[in-house]
Amino acid sequence: MAKRNKRSSGRFALGMIVYALTFIVFLAIGLRIFWGMIDSYEKSQPKHAIDRYIQSFDSEHIRALSGDFVSTLDHRLQSEEDSYALIESLFKGELHYSKKSAESTDDRLVFSILSDDRLLGTMALNRSGSGSDTVWTVSDEQFDFSDLVNGREILAPAEWTVLCNGTALGEEFIAETGIRYPSMEEAYDYGFSLPTLVRYEIGNYIGDAAISARDAEGNEMQLQPDPAAYTLSDRCTEDQRARMEDFTRRFLPLYIAFMSNTNHNAYDNYARVHPYLLPGSDLESRFYNAIGGQVYSHSKGDYLHDVVVHGVFDLGGDRFLIDVDYQVDTTGNAGTIANEAGMLIVAEDQQKDGIFASELFIK
Repeated sequence: MAKRNKRSSGRFALGMIVYALTFIVFLAIGLRIFWGMIDSYEKSQPKHAIDRYIQSFDSEHIRALSGDFVSTLDHRLQSEEDSYALIESLFKGELHYSKKSAESTDDRLVFSILSDDRLLGTMALNRSGSGSDTVWTVSDEQFDFSDLVNGREILAPAEWTVLCNGTALGEEFIAETGIRYPSMEEAYDYGFSLPTLVRYEIGNYIGDAAISARDAEGNEMQLQPDPAAYTLSDRCTEDQRARMEDFTRRFLPLYIAFMSNTNHNAYDNYARVHPYLLPGSDLESRFYNAIGGQVYSHSKGDYLHDVVVHGVFDLGGDRFLIDVDYQVDTTGNAGTIANEAGMLIVAEDQQKDGIFASELFIK
């Protein structure tokens, strides 16, 4: 009996093992079928397709989307590679999507594609098949980068060189020439060959263009948005500049003393300023005729300070235009009043005989 029971137990154990293996095989097959169905179901959902789409934005995909747009940009101002790099940087944020319900149907879903809070574009998924055989595929994608396009107007002296992203702007970028310096408006009417401003127009680039300027000597200069903010910059030699600045600093105190009637001695004040006036000029005549009616005839005293020579411009024929600002503190019956003033002096350099003022323009 004992031998018979042992043989029966062995057969039972073997049967259980076979049963267990069979169960495991069928379970594995069943799980595989089940997970296959789950996978097919998930793949049949639009979320799977849109997530896969979001992950597709590599450099190649972005360039394919933006190629037509980049081809319209002005690559004289910005290289093609720089343009692509700026567009690709938009996709560096956290990419996500938002369904546009108003434009979506059961068989077509439209999504906005965003990077952080910035809208990049839209894409659509179209459905084919049904049930677990449903497939969502990208039917179209629309990305508009036109809002990135920038343009700018730049005002600069005609003799300056203006650069955009390191490239000098040529004449083809100049939209207007001969713009007058507001501070020299009167002087233009005398027929002098005076400096002018020009207006540049640039556009069709993206990002922030680096704009800079250099004067005729290659010095870095500061651009201004308003023509009134510009003062005359030098167009003369260092020696000429030094001579004209020295003349200005000697002439101005005598001019102020004459105009304010210092010490109430008009003829004496005229005698002091007269050697600085061009003989026979209209300016000399105007000074002489003004002896009897100086502007500050009741002032008790004037203090000239903060004299700034902004620039000296060679007009040719040994004539120069000097752009100067200064301040005069006038003390009178009402106390001391600070007056800021500016002047353009046309000076004639007669070398050994000296320098003489031939015309004045109050700015």
